Amino acid sequence: MSTIKSLYQSNREGITIGKYLKASSPSELGSGIESEEHLKSLHEKREYFLPPLDYSDPESFAKFGSAEQYYKNAFEYIVSYYPYDGSSMEKTQFYNEINPLEKYTLEVMYPRSTGFVTIGYPYTVTKTNNSLFDQPVTANYIQAKGGPHKNTKFNVAKNRTSNLEFGGPSGSTVEFFLKKDTLINPNAVVETARKMAIFDLTNGITTANSSSADYGRLRIAITSGSETQFNVTMLSGVNGFLDTSVPSTADQITISDGTWRNFSFVFKTSQTPPVIDFYVNGKCIETGITASAAVDITGSNTIGTVTGTLIGNLGALRQAPSTFGANAEGSGKLSASLDEFRFWKTARNAEQVGRHWFTNVEGGSDKHDANVSLGVYYKFNAGLTLTSSIDEVVLDYSGRVSNGLFTGYNPGVSRSTGSAIDSLGIMSVSERGSPIVRKNNPLYISTKSAYELTGSNYDYANSARLINHLPSWITELEEAGANEILGLTQIMSSYFDTLYSQLTALRQLKYNKYISGSLSDSIDEFPYNDRLVDSTGIRTPELFENIGVLGQFFQRDEEINFDQQLVDIKNSIYKNIYNNISYILKSKGNEKSIRNFIRCLGVGEEILSLNTYPDNTDYDLSSSYLTTVSTKKFTDFTSLLYQGDSEATVYQYYDSSNTNSVGVISGSISGSSDQAQFAFTLQGDFIFPNKDNRLSLSYDLPSIISSSLLGFHVPEDTAPDSTELTWTGSAADYGLQLYAVRSPGEYAEIVSPTHKVKDAYFVVEDRSGTKLLTSDIFSNVYDNQNWNFSLSLKPKKYPFSSGVPGASASNSTYELQIYGVNYDTGVRKNSFKISTDLSNQSGMNILKSTKRIYTGAHKTNFTGTLVNRSDVRASSIRYWTDYIKPSVVDLQARDVDSYGINRPSRNAYLFQTGSLSVAIPSAQTLALNWDFDTVTGSNDSGRFSVADASSGSADSDYAATYQGSLFSNINLRQHTGRGDFFTANSTPVRKEYLYTDKLIPAEYTAQSDMVRVPSSDDEAFVTFRKPSSTYFAVEKSMYRGISNRMLHLFASIDEFNNLIGEPVNKYRLNYKAMEKLREIFFRKVQNDIPSLQKYLDYYKWLDTAMGQMIEQLFPVSARYAPSVRNVVESHTLERNKLQHKYPLIKDSHSIPRAGIIGEVGGSNAPLGVEGDPHHPESHGPERPQNDDAGEQGGGIDADAEDIVQDPAPPGENNHGDENEDADPPLPVPIVVDDDRPGLGVNPNDPLPDFGFG
Repeated sequence: MSTIKSLYQSNREGITIGKYLKASSPSELGSGIESEEHLKSLHEKREYFLPPLDYSDPESFAKFGSAEQYYKNAFEYIVSYYPYDGSSMEKTQFYNEINPLEKYTLEVMYPRSTGFVTIGYPYTVTKTNNSLFDQPVTANYIQAKGGPHKNTKFNVAKNRTSNLEFGGPSGSTVEFFLKKDTLINPNAVVETARKMAIFDLTNGITTANSSSADYGRLRIAITSGSETQFNVTMLSGVNGFLDTSVPSTADQITISDGTWRNFSFVFKTSQTPPVIDFYVNGKCIETGITASAAVDITGSNTIGTVTGTLIGNLGALRQAPSTFGANAEGSGKLSASLDEFRFWKTARNAEQVGRHWFTNVEGGSDKHDANVSLGVYYKFNAGLTLTSSIDEVVLDYSGRVSNGLFTGYNPGVSRSTGSAIDSLGIMSVSERGSPIVRKNNPLYISTKSAYELTGSNYDYANSARLINHLPSWITELEEAGANEILGLTQIMSSYFDTLYSQLTALRQLKYNKYISGSLSDSIDEFPYNDRLVDSTGIRTPELFENIGVLGQFFQRDEEINFDQQLVDIKNSIYKNIYNNISYILKSKGNEKSIRNFIRCLGVGEEILSLNTYPDNTDYDLSSSYLTTVSTKKFTDFTSLLYQGDSEATVYQYYDSSNTNSVGVISGSISGSSDQAQFAFTLQGDFIFPNKDNRLSLSYDLPSIISSSLLGFHVPEDTAPDSTELTWTGSAADYGLQLYAVRSPGEYAEIVSPTHKVKDAYFVVEDRSGTKLLTSDIFSNVYDNQNWNFSLSLKPKKYPFSSGVPGASASNSTYELQIYGVNYDTGVRKNSFKISTDLSNQSGMNILKSTKRIYTGAHKTNFTGTLVNRSDVRASSIRYWTDYIKPSVVDLQARDVDSYGINRPSRNAYLFQTGSLSVAIPSAQTLALNWDFDTVTGSNDSGRFSVADASSGSADSDYAATYQGSLFSNINLRQHTGRGDFFTANSTPVRKEYLYTDKLIPAEYTAQSDMVRVPSSDDEAFVTFRKPSSTYFAVEKSMYRGISNRMLHLFASIDEFNNLIGEPVNKYRLNYKAMEKLREIFFRKVQNDIPSLQKYLDYYKWLDTAMGQMIEQLFPVSARYAPSVRNVVESHTLERNKLQHKYPLIKDSHSIPRAGIIGEVGGSNAPLGVEGDPHHPESHGPERPQNDDAGEQGGGIDADAEDIVQDPAPPGENNHGDENEDADPPLPVPIVVDDDRPGLGVNPNDPLPDFGFG
């Protein structure tokens, strides 16, 4: 939408030119573009409109032609003509030339395959006496011939010579994935060779003539006893490397541990002496490896170009070393798996190796000037035809037709359809299979037949086929003839069907459609969706224009592969904006419009946020909230997902894989009653579902009246690492349980049957079933209401305890309290607080007992007989070793992600005594916090592990000493849990979208706070109110995200008034309490050090184009920062402090002169002399150090005007604004009263404590 500001910016024509007329020079675009012709093909592919149809369903596209014939033609054309060994340009041109159905077939429906080979099975060798390369009983290797081969081009100038030529000015590179399961066993009689060849390439010159200048060899091998190094040989005549160790130092790498790794050997033979660079998984391990003088053949040590009849073996020797017998081929048989073998006739650089080690490369070196240095490329991705004579031929994907022959091919063993790249287990790194190009592949045959059958069934019922509109006598003659008319009508129908599909899709362009969240195939968005947004008046600059060539055209970057084409992602964003443009423009000029626009970009406000800064404003440190939606994980016990989950439960359970895990809440130390003076709070967040959709389920829901929410029992085995779940006897089980009970209220919507009633009340029971606390009935609880509960037990006078006379827990009663609150859209709708008194002994028993907490179904011994089902969704199960007030629970219910409390830095147990000898911040009284954030699903047994988010410390020293013997075993342990009895292999933990008021950092102004309606003129018009304004900025800040996490420690911003405003902090160099909270936070998150560079790299997609679009939504008069800003700032617990100096009172009229008289031992002796106190000659001796204060002073003789003056701190003078490096301060008299005795004060002595710390 045009604005006044846009008149002074770049004109529209310039924006359009910059957007659509990009530079087309390959050199400017970087590597990956093979030629200008390639660039044109890629651009044509990006701009092609493929209708978003499901071509696997013939009804969606086949209106006039035969669907069966369409499918048949598509599969046969691809299998016959797809350039599997071609360049990227060839493959792109092939895609551009086929019709929409064939495009979709190639990308989605056509079968693909990955693969690798295994060499050395079965493994049996016969040892020889003259070489470690032992001879095999059965030869097993892949042989490649250098060519040039028939129907390939030979051109020396363009490096189209032998495919296996090596050495010389260009150098060579060998790359492969290797997985070797076990070490070589040199002591085996007939099992393994003592030296195994991975690759051996020779030029046919026999070993007898190895001293000839024409002799050439390249070999990579491994030797028993040194399997952390390769033995590399590259010889041209007598010069080069001979069994050189790579890397040069042992134990830098691992080879024989059953793990796939990519190894790259770069031979730089253009220099003297030649060197080897060595890479593992794209990372350079060592550069400049030279030949070892102890073993290498002497000579000039320059490696010339080796050519001739070059033949190489993969997995065994090609010919004998000079010390071996004549029948050497196949000796030194490898026992390992190989994948992605590449031989390059050039020395690759670090960028090329690092960029392509985890992904396929392109061929095409025979037809185009692209990848001409790629000599041999074995992907092993041809798939399995189950015919040995076919499968033993290994296809070469370089384009030079150097197909390999697998000698000793063993069906079922030699080839596999897995992938070394996929086996790496690296997120967002995977290998997309290659299209199958062998017509007798069973997967190709079965897939093609299935689609042809689907098409045939559709054709039978399709009366609109063009052939059906011809007279019957023509079709009858056609069936008896050569089907020429059928072929002609099919050609015509193909054109009509393509046109029909595109026109149908064009009519739907402006429909509001969204991509499915479960989409796994290509998006295939309309390539001109930006024009749709342009048509509404919002200018759309090019998104992702700063992304490089790999991202723009090749669906990857330097480190990962993308799931979708970047152009499709970009057009999906444009479509999201267009779908919501009416809502955006209706609210244009306010926060809602920008917030909705940011969401259309696919990012949340926690990443890209609209921040408002006050300008010329006195800003109060008070709580401000941002209204938003939170995604919070809940464990589902409702049976609405899986029928049996109402009997599932989650309970505390020891995790042996976690060194800091415990399975219980520890009780008091034996013989101690210290824990009785403290308190505890058990919390939970629950959603009570509306089950009106029960009729749509395929099963009956269980009839539940009393639903178990949470509780605890005392275990029989109280050891922290015990996995015994049996409860202790009923007499010693002081456990408590919280239930929700359905019961119709006075105005109930449903009164019968009871299990369908939506009203409910809440009850707390003990082990025997005695009801200790019962609430009133609340309406429509089971209508997706969200309730927070806190069950607390505390001494009656808590927090006052043994440290306060008359408040000792030993003679106090206890208060058991349940508090529940229901918030809806930020407003408290319902709440209750009920309590009862317990005797001193009963309260002490509960507090001191060991506890095992659970949520969900209540079962005997946690895994035994069902006591009560559950039908709720549960989250935020928390246990505190402190009393959490209802007001704090309210704040936590309002901000659903918060676990903050008031005054988190204050000592939680200020009035407790006993064995507790340390100050424990209130923030560290959270002992257990199950947020289920790491749970992904149940296993085969219907179980899953639950992590404790309350503490990140696994430091035994810290845990053992910091909170003493009692609380270190509770507050600083990982109280892990286990979900049990859920449906096997299910996802019982789901995200719920909850309305929340999120606490924002104190530096920002919440948009809801900007509207004020004064209640009176005196408030609206005051003399001291200053004009104020606000400044807006769309920012992405890693530190804002950290600050938001930190605010989870706080129930409100009010505590910041104390953290930075307490008078004791005035003369300190830092905020001590804030530093403590910062330490608590980073210990809780495992001390992960945030990386700004990683953050910026991860969110590099949020570029300036997004900021340019957002700018158009600001009001014309608003002050705002242009574009999207990357902000580097301090987080909310990291604040610079203004250093205050000690206050001085100075007399500007005269310099005080006085003498201090005194005598060591009591008599008056002169300690200072009259005169200028700033003159060195006037300095008297320092005040003597005497333990008796009465013996250290005398009368004060003051000749000058009385003045009270504090000495400056050490290192600061009293001369006004002089340099801090000046002379140290001199003693200055302090005169209190002429007639009263005083003390001389040494400025280097500590200052008196005036209450400022």
